[in-house]
Amino acid sequence: MRLLPRVGWTLWLTMGLSLLVVPSAAAYLDPGSGSLVFQALVAGAMAASVSVKVFWGRIRRLLSRTQRTTDDVR
Repeated sequence: MRLLPRVGWTLWLTMGLSLLVVPSAAAYLDPGSGSLVFQALVAGAMAASVSVKVFWGRIRRLLSRTQRTTDDVR
């Protein structure tokens, strides 16, 4: 069972270190790239808001759990 966390850490470490050794690229960013990033941010915000709306009952129950006393159990 201890193999799975070790594999996970190894993958994260490998991906992180591979980002450090990437050579610089002479890339061109046109104006459409900015609108694509903006569209992705708006889509992420909308997806998060729909997720909260769909699961609002579960979220509210999770946040409003109170301690049960022995009188409440009866």
